[in-house]
Amino acid sequence: MANIIRSKDTLGNEVCPNFKVDSGINSKTVVNPRMAMAHVTLSPGERNQFHYHVKCDAGNYILKGNLRYSFGPEFQRKVFDVGPGDFIYVPRGEIHSAMNLSNTEPAELISCYNEVGSREEAQTIFLEPPIS
Repeated sequence: MANIIRSKDTLGNEVCPNFKVDSGINSKTVVNPRMAMAHVTLSPGERNQFHYHVKCDAGNYILKGNLRYSFGPEFQRKVFDVGPGDFIYVPRGEIHSAMNLSNTEPAELISCYNEVGSREEAQTIFLEPPIS
């Protein structure tokens, strides 16, 4: 049966210390989901740690702002700038990070993980300490 998850019922930030993550579709809001979906807000100038997901692919859709995505290990890193309306596909195991290019405005995106019911089930491996 379909579920409606109201914004007041989303789950707060538990995984990404540098971003505001409102998880809407996950195993705490839906019975046995095969995906997890969240609204992510990146503060001005903020970057998340380089990381990868062991158990899932990830998809992002940029709602607001301009972001710089970096992909791959340090010695082979590729960098792309994206903006509103762009989609990003990250296969499982791909090292990546995102940074808000604005120093004054937040950026927003929708993230989706396939084949897992929560961000925790994605088994995210962080490759650097939290960025303060």
